[in-house]
Amino acid sequence: MEAQAINVDAIVDRWQGDNSYLIEMLQDVQERYRYVPRQATQMLSDELDVPLSHIFHIATFYKGFTLEPRGRHPVCVCTGTACHVKGGARILENVMRELDVSREGEATGDMLFSVESVRCLGCCGLAPVVTVGDEVYARSSSMKVSKILNKIRKAEQSE
Repeated sequence: MEAQAINVDAIVDRWQGDNSYLIEMLQDVQERYRYVPRQATQMLSDELDVPLSHIFHIATFYKGFTLEPRGRHPVCVCTGTACHVKGGARILENVMRELDVSREGEATGDMLFSVESVRCLGCCGLAPVVTVGDEVYARSSSMKVSKILNKIRKAEQSE
């Protein structure tokens, strides 16, 4: 993966340097870089005069933050009760195998996808449910998800 320059100045300025908006700043950092880079946490610590340990506490406490790069198309497989009963765990295993990732949260080598399980997406009647980016796919199967991933791959190649 190519190293990219990290800069949080515009984000800090957006929140007028007010450290009471640290969570919002971390959200902005993650939206920009698809994760919270170590360098960004150090910059926030320095610019806001907030201990680095406090920033890491927040970034590791909330599941919405990740300290590892995510793929451009995050794949979330619901493994809550209804989805589990209808094969969610099997879908997760198959997606991870297809994308050649060894653990949840890991991004593919081309940074196109990352995969993780979620406990509930709140649409149990549509189980099993998978999201790819902001799109929700109801009554999913390994084959259906594979077709979705292939469609995205083809679209990315044509760009």
